[in-house]
Amino acid sequence: MNPKELLNTTFDCECGRSHHVPIRKLIYAEDALERLPEVLGSLVEGRCAVVLADPRTRDIAGRHAQEILEQSHWSVRHIVVPPGARLDTGRGGPVCDDTTYDWLNARLPPADIALAVGSGVINDLTKWSAFAHDVPYVVMATAASMNGYTAANVAPTLNGVKTLVRARPPLAVLATPSVIVGAPFELTAAGLGDVMAKPISAADWLLNHVFYGEHFCRYCSEIINGLEPYYLDRPADVKDRKPAAVEALFEALLYSGIAMTIIGTSAPASGGEHLLSHTLDMLSSVDGVPHDLHGRQVGLGTLFASALYDRILRIESPDYSPVPADIDSTFWGSLAPSVRQQYEPKKSMLGTMREKLTDGQTWQSFLAACRRQVRSAEQIKKCLRAAGAAHTFADIGCSRERLLAAVLHMHEIRKRPTIIDLAWVLGILPGAAEEIIDCWLTA
Repeated sequence: MNPKELLNTTFDCECGRSHHVPIRKLIYAEDALERLPEVLGSLVEGRCAVVLADPRTRDIAGRHAQEILEQSHWSVRHIVVPPGARLDTGRGGPVCDDTTYDWLNARLPPADIALAVGSGVINDLTKWSAFAHDVPYVVMATAASMNGYTAANVAPTLNGVKTLVRARPPLAVLATPSVIVGAPFELTAAGLGDVMAKPISAADWLLNHVFYGEHFCRYCSEIINGLEPYYLDRPADVKDRKPAAVEALFEALLYSGIAMTIIGTSAPASGGEHLLSHTLDMLSSVDGVPHDLHGRQVGLGTLFASALYDRILRIESPDYSPVPADIDSTFWGSLAPSVRQQYEPKKSMLGTMREKLTDGQTWQSFLAACRRQVRSAEQIKKCLRAAGAAHTFADIGCSRERLLAAVLHMHEIRKRPTIIDLAWVLGILPGAAEEIIDCWLTA
């Protein structure tokens, strides 16, 4: 099925499952804001809305959205989510964590529908809170910065650990092309970093399918393949903000999110490459050292994971090495108990992985599946560099030592095995970490 035909449908897939897409409208047009009353009116019966934004997106589109709705006789309340990691520091932008969630829930008024005006954090907070209050929501996107717009997942920090929470996707996504193209370039570059992860995350999905029997849907894994040439083969067009390239990138992000909604997990778009970004965020919450945008950090994680795949896919007869029996409590400090809760369930799965490495047929099946899926580190590096996106640790304001520490501990924060865990089991990590960083993430 053509991805553009997916909206508001239920269809039987060749993977053997029936998939449902609850998202009804994707509107990418210069008059998107003016169409808000019509769109919201087609989705709910009432005429009471709450508009959520941060201080910047309030100025970009939030205030205008409220005015347009009020002119069409909607009752509108607005909430501006303040900056700062704890809502009292005044530093940085809003964050999606349990503290901000509690703050927002205490202020969310009764409404027929919620409208998020912004990108990653505002979309996630609105999605999360609207789900808790059983209120539908719509998002007015302000940047092609991440793939979470159309996903049912929320990616908050809970008790200091980056995790996933299931909610509901928006009923509609609207965006104004001039706003998306004109967004700060680091946001667009972050979107490129996020979408470039797709071949690696899909390979990690196949890893879990081969080793653990996790359900795999080829349609969901390939949903954005037709859009890839617009940015993967012509990355300079993204750097030059050519409208066709930015639109293709934005569409790829939207359909990547839809794939996650269809399958019910983050597997189509988030694997071991995302763990680097999550770990850097967690370290920042502990020591206060700033971190960069999620997608820019994911770009580096994708490079690192691709370099691991480059090595692993050349192994014809695998052997395994002992892996650490526990997390590094000293490294994680106050977060150690929460991190351990994630790592403990994975221990038995790593044992299963070691057992299956002795089965030549399982290993050959894994190699055959993933060789067709992954992109080389060289290709990813070339694309990120030509697009002006982050591709070195210096680009994200991170020291080599900090990046190395994150790389050597990022496998501890998730229950689900990824290529990072396989590299530990095969004995490639920790030894190859510095070499990969110096080869691919330094210049």
